[in-house]
Amino acid sequence: MGKLKNSVTGKGYLGEIMLHKVSGQVGIVENVVEAQAGWAPEITLKLKDGSVRKGKLSDFKEATGEQKKAFPAPQTDEDEGEAK
Repeated sequence: MGKLKNSVTGKGYLGEIMLHKVSGQVGIVENVVEAQAGWAPEITLKLKDGSVRKGKLSDFKEATGEQKKAFPAPQTDEDEGEAK
């Protein structure tokens, strides 16, 4: 079962792989500013090359399965320790 996501508030999107509609680039959600007082939630998406894209939740969409497979999995501190 997947994570519960709420598009009204922006909860549940942190760490998800998403597509920036305007540029067509895939990235991982690095930061979410939750919606308050009628304002839409804002997302910061970190791309493969290290650059970031910011925008409203409506500027992004869920990545397809193929796009998710092509995106490298984020390395955790535990993974880095095992690689040494």
